[in-house]
Amino acid sequence: MYSKLCALMTALTLFVLSGMPASAANTVDDVINKVRAPAYDCPDSALFDELETTLSDESITAEQRFSLLSAKGQFLICRGDYESALTMLKSLIAQEDADDTSYAYVSAINQIGFIYDAQESPARCQYYRQARSLSSPERHSDIFTFASLSLITYCSESSTTGERLGKMFTVLEQNAASGNPGVLAHIHNAIGLLYGSLGQHALAAEQYIKAHEMGLKVYEGSNKLSILISAIVSLISSGQTEEAYRRIMEYGALNREINTPLTNYHYHYALSYYYRKTRDFDQLAATLPDFKTAISAVSSSFGLLMYNWHETEVCLYHHDLTCVQNYIDSLNKGDNYIPPRFRTNLDYLSFNLAMYLALGDIEKARIANEVFAAEAENKRIQQQNSANILSAANLYNRIYDLEGEVVEAKKERKQILAIVTGIFLITAALAAYVLRKKFLASKAIDPVTQLLNADTAISRINRLNAPGKNRAIAIAIFDISNLREIIRLLGSTKADSVLRKLAQTLQLTTRGNDILGRFGTEQFIMCLHNIEERSARSYFERVQTALDNTLDSGTKTGNVAVESSMSVFVSHEKITDLSDILDEMVMSIDMENR
Repeated sequence: MYSKLCALMTALTLFVLSGMPASAANTVDDVINKVRAPAYDCPDSALFDELETTLSDESITAEQRFSLLSAKGQFLICRGDYESALTMLKSLIAQEDADDTSYAYVSAINQIGFIYDAQESPARCQYYRQARSLSSPERHSDIFTFASLSLITYCSESSTTGERLGKMFTVLEQNAASGNPGVLAHIHNAIGLLYGSLGQHALAAEQYIKAHEMGLKVYEGSNKLSILISAIVSLISSGQTEEAYRRIMEYGALNREINTPLTNYHYHYALSYYYRKTRDFDQLAATLPDFKTAISAVSSSFGLLMYNWHETEVCLYHHDLTCVQNYIDSLNKGDNYIPPRFRTNLDYLSFNLAMYLALGDIEKARIANEVFAAEAENKRIQQQNSANILSAANLYNRIYDLEGEVVEAKKERKQILAIVTGIFLITAALAAYVLRKKFLASKAIDPVTQLLNADTAISRINRLNAPGKNRAIAIAIFDISNLREIIRLLGSTKADSVLRKLAQTLQLTTRGNDILGRFGTEQFIMCLHNIEERSARSYFERVQTALDNTLDSGTKTGNVAVESSMSVFVSHEKITDLSDILDEMVMSIDMENR
């Protein structure tokens, strides 16, 4: 980033040499500073047009144009347009008169490293090393931290896992004093990446969630979601599917405002991945068309591979062997071909085996089984090799999080790790802390639908402030009047599944700040705050329509559809007698259903 002195000198030089007014040069430099984002963040997408307008100004200097183009690369990357960004940035750094000490140049180098990183190309290490060598903790510090963490994660083949984790926590400790949420979020994200590369997805998810919650304090635009998608994938991979679904819903709520091609792609990718892992093939089939549309918007070759895999999983579930054979033929690489991106993916290798078994090709199934078994054994060995150091590293992380009396102990964690008694005491304390958090959280959530329970929903509605002028608080109770009939037809074992589908329908129709909960055995409650009365009533009607259509497809319910009743209450003041209001609403529904 230019200093004020450099900006002033540039302006004065341009005024003398080219006749450009100093104020104009300052204006361009202001734009440069405004559109430039830290290496670990995304710029504000609303500024892109201003950047392009400034670039079209033929009077700007070569140095200013270089800085603007370097900043543009970050815009393109955050949109997911890696190819355009790579072409532009490589052309930029190839300029003979480029100043390799400037922030713009070092940023361009680092961005190229990131693009290769996203493509999992070994070339990333070359650029990360160059970016780190051209920066320092004092000069271009955000790039220095970003490149350092990337080198530790991806380019430290000669270092043991313990050494890499030790370096990570050293960087974390060095930056903790600054209290910068953006920097700390990036560091925790990097630790999550390292855990993920070792197959320790539960530990990775913990780091990603911590990074996401820190990042929400400072990140803008699509960067609010970039870490959350990693958390979701790790949660699903570690079997924490309920928490994963809750985070997917959080992602969807945030994405209603952000709504970029890349964030839409990640959202539909997460949904399809979740439904495949939970073996809900009806929901997976319903999600795939939106996933395909999102893939085409970002031209993701990996996304297309995932789509084809998931589509064929649905075919396999329905025993559509023609579709399965067509998928194998489409690979067009010979017998037992496995796409390179999936050769270490046990889920895909299991699917590969299932395909040949379904087709009755015993020989190819035998080969597929050998490939699966070999990779499973390889992963078992890898996880065993890293188990001890990961336990120690996890303790590093937990010690670091403790407050008060553990602050000093945090700085001497090697000594703490050496004391066996200390390890057991800290682990026990942390286990109690985590269990207490989970217990408190579970008390607020209905275990079947994963919505707020009635007490929690009512408590939150009671805490709402009075709405603004010409605004209202709107409450609706939805009663599923034929729920018992649906469960009777589907079987009692499907009761929880039906309730979850109804809850998912409601979650997909709500906004981020709406209150949604399970109110009774057959009822749900929804509250909209600070909304126009007419808008609220039409909104509730749309929700009821969506609710009634929940079982229209993907569920064999014969001629039975969801039948719901709704009672609505609207107040233009703070609600003070909610209990009486809810009783009257329930009574109204009961009378309607008679």
